[in-house]
Amino acid sequence: MMQTSQGHVTSVRPLAAAIAALFLATGSLSVQAADIDRVKELESRLEQSLKVIEALTTRVGQLETRSTKAAAAPAAGQADPRVAALEQSVANLSESLSKRSSDTGLPLHGFLDVGFGSQSGINAANYPGAMQKNGLRGFNGGTLDFYLTPQFGSRVKTLVELAFEYSDAGSLAADLERAQIGYTFGESNTLWLGRFHTPYGYWNTGFHHGAQLQTAINRPRFIDFEDKGGLLPSHSVGMWLNGKTAAGDGRLTYDLYVTNGNRIMAGANDKVLNLNGFTDDNGSKAIGFNVGYEWKNGLKLGLHGFRDAVNTYAGADADTSQILNRNKVGMLGGYAFYDNNDWEVIGEYYRWKNNTDLDTVGVVGTTGSHTSSAGFLQVGYSFGSQWTPYARYEKASLDNNDIFFNSLNNGRSYDRASLGLRYALDPRSALKFELSRTNEKPGQQLNTSGTPAADVFGSSAYSTFQAQYSIGF
Repeated sequence: MMQTSQGHVTSVRPLAAAIAALFLATGSLSVQAADIDRVKELESRLEQSLKVIEALTTRVGQLETRSTKAAAAPAAGQADPRVAALEQSVANLSESLSKRSSDTGLPLHGFLDVGFGSQSGINAANYPGAMQKNGLRGFNGGTLDFYLTPQFGSRVKTLVELAFEYSDAGSLAADLERAQIGYTFGESNTLWLGRFHTPYGYWNTGFHHGAQLQTAINRPRFIDFEDKGGLLPSHSVGMWLNGKTAAGDGRLTYDLYVTNGNRIMAGANDKVLNLNGFTDDNGSKAIGFNVGYEWKNGLKLGLHGFRDAVNTYAGADADTSQILNRNKVGMLGGYAFYDNNDWEVIGEYYRWKNNTDLDTVGVVGTTGSHTSSAGFLQVGYSFGSQWTPYARYEKASLDNNDIFFNSLNNGRSYDRASLGLRYALDPRSALKFELSRTNEKPGQQLNTSGTPAADVFGSSAYSTFQAQYSIGF
């Protein structure tokens, strides 16, 4: 307390020093937690609060001076109400700061993209589905993607990703894309449980549903998401162990996973991979690996593979529908990624060796072992920090007698060449333009009775132009 000639008037200067010390202590705890974003936030709030305290101190000094000169001063021993109000304001600020802890709430991030597309050369009779049948010819709402990363101490990690997007038919759907909980042990090893992006190649875990992260507008078609016709399980539900360790001049990385297998519902007219998110439809589990080596110059090389037993069902319900066939799916391949000196190069290769060991309809020529392959190479170069032209070539050579691919909408051979340009408006938003030419090969489609219909699609070639505006927040 500080005395004046007019009575007792509270000084806020010692309290200001205490509040500043409290801010520094809180910032120290945040630094110890290595939470850089939180440190920046605390530093900013500290600076703002110190300015407020300084202003309050000046104001109290002015009131103290005025109180000695006021004609109608308060009675002896009675506090000036204006000073009391300021004192209460500082007390409230101090109380608010004292309640702060290292938990700043639930981090929420997200991505949004919108776009335009136009196609020419589409043969409507050959392509099922609204988008493929009619082709792209207008604007689209894109994807609104939220992801949350709540932290519980230094060991427990979580990642939740929820996406809202329009289907080819124009209906809005919400998908829980990732829901994984992890525990970190050692220096950089994490065991994850839940739904996650299957760790094959580089693209599938390097980029997710936020279009702002990737240079191109589209993923290569054969590694697209399951509901968009991808030939590989982009998501899995199960257990995933990943980590990295120093080795020589770089780091050795690894991923090992055991998950529910996939199934295909031929009678549901979707004919896409289903990850069995609730329970597995058969007793076989999918297992896979991904090992790589990262050099300090930005180059990474790796090998990947998995095996799975995939049932195809005649109806829309795996519990009541007849099993048309069971396919033992095996994939082995490699990949390369380089990101340095303004260059971005991504290349991935996949080779399948599939075997149909159960065929209830006895289709001649479809059982046995079948070999197929697919791959892509994308190269981009950045001029400054804004312009990035890129080119990509992708190709899938699939065995027409492979029941596994006959069961999928996009299970046919194709090749595609794409040219694009990305313009970064700022670090969190970009405009992209992409032109591609696709050549479809003759293929087969498994019908609901389990019989592949020959040459359903036939040969076709079409061009696609797309534009996209993407942001991250």
